[in-house]
Amino acid sequence: MKLQAYHLPLALSICLAACHKNMADKAVPADTQKQMQTVSGAPLAASTVTYTDESGFVSSLAAYGFNTPDQLNLNRAASTSGYNTVYGFNIPAANQVTGFKWNSGDEQTQEWRPQGITGFSWGGKKFLLVTWYGVDPGTIAGINNQHKGVRVSLVDITNMSSITYRHILLVQNVANMSKAALYKASNPYTQLGSFCPVTIHAGGVAYYAGKIYVADTNLGIRVFDLNTFVSTAGDTSETRIGQESNGDLKAFNYAYILPQTGYYKITNAKPFSCIELGEGATPADKYLWTSQYLTDAAATPQVFGFPVNTAGQVSTTTQPTVITPIDNDSGHVYGIQGVFRAGSKTFMTTTGNSSYLGSTARLVRYNDGTTAGTRYRWPHGAEDLFRDTTTGYLWNLTEYETAKYGQDNRVVFAVRLADYN
Repeated sequence: MKLQAYHLPLALSICLAACHKNMADKAVPADTQKQMQTVSGAPLAASTVTYTDESGFVSSLAAYGFNTPDQLNLNRAASTSGYNTVYGFNIPAANQVTGFKWNSGDEQTQEWRPQGITGFSWGGKKFLLVTWYGVDPGTIAGINNQHKGVRVSLVDITNMSSITYRHILLVQNVANMSKAALYKASNPYTQLGSFCPVTIHAGGVAYYAGKIYVADTNLGIRVFDLNTFVSTAGDTSETRIGQESNGDLKAFNYAYILPQTGYYKITNAKPFSCIELGEGATPADKYLWTSQYLTDAAATPQVFGFPVNTAGQVSTTTQPTVITPIDNDSGHVYGIQGVFRAGSKTFMTTTGNSSYLGSTARLVRYNDGTTAGTRYRWPHGAEDLFRDTTTGYLWNLTEYETAKYGQDNRVVFAVRLADYN
């Protein structure tokens, strides 16, 4: 599930078109008929991109020693068994490639929900990395875990027959607590010195040049250097975070933290609901692509491409490339949860559609200049996208805990991009 924000719309005219042969979308439900209208408004203004460097804060933790992904002790096991039998998994058998389920505790937990996914190779190992946000009572009644912010799962998929992973807490400079754009106060916990939680939704994550880029719904992009994992001390109370007076580091009993090294404040492009590394006009052109989760028929969801150089720096002087994707009904693409773009094609996961084979999610492909996109059936609860260039796989994940539907829904899976291209 994504957090929402609203924009002034671009001009929009929606008409119903025929469904794609691989999709079984029915007529537009009554509750979405309000989208079948013409609305107009002013286009968004130019974006500004401003970077704030927080490497000094990260350096302040150097005395504790930094670790890289291949050096971490991964203490949990995932399994490929039954990945394609979870609630709402409707990928055609011929298109199924691989996937895995979390351990039973992580399938069932109501305290965290997974959102973003990316991947990379490091030290001869192949990893996926997944973001989870701490659930609040507005999402699940009675759950108050929002104060812990965001954790990431580092998943070693070098051998799919022996998948291991570990959760790591994202943290930021404790000084950011005084800045409303960077920290959101919630339920009580014991805040110590040095660092605090990253209290955002983390709807998407991308990897490039040794860094991960985490989508911040209203701010823009937060940056973390994967060379700077830090070990922390235990906290059986799971209530303390930061640096104790004796120097010990605590992180709600997580064994590792990953400190924020900087952030990009971006105007006129929110909400930043997802993010992925993709291409520009050529494969050599690297962009961080973000998209907007919007459901209001008066809004125009768009996709933004921010150029990034080989050092992993997002341009602060170049205007983003802006795409206005079209769905299979020739209208706008609402409920975007994940995005990936290569060349002239934009791929998006969407939710909130009519139910088909147990799922209200779809994969939408939009080719620039066409009058209608193409939809494919897709697993329920779909979130962020990641394209693995070495295998040609398109990875995705689903978010819901076991209790929501009375059976497991959470899965991380891959398909061949070529099957949807």
